[in-house]
Amino acid sequence: MSQDYEEKRSFTRMQVKTTVRFSENRNSDVTYQGLSRDLSATGLLMQADYAPPVGAELHLEMHTDNERLPPFVADGEVLRVEADPEDSDKYLISVVLNSTQ
Repeated sequence: MSQDYEEKRSFTRMQVKTTVRFSENRNSDVTYQGLSRDLSATGLLMQADYAPPVGAELHLEMHTDNERLPPFVADGEVLRVEADPEDSDKYLISVVLNSTQ
């Protein structure tokens, strides 16, 4: 019997739509901007004009409109990149977040 992929997730995905700044190296001066689609305890799906290579290590920063909340800052690895079916000029980028120590 086949199980729906959504049912196999260990963590709930939250729809979070906010700007994501990311770079391929924590110390890089080159940053890119994307828009988050959803976020879970272990991953992020975002949309961007730039398609980093699968396996690239990214440094991510997400800021909210609420000044009292600190930005979400994380590092992760690009798991999948595909063309956005809704916008041919953009990419959907799936990132697995590194666990913190």
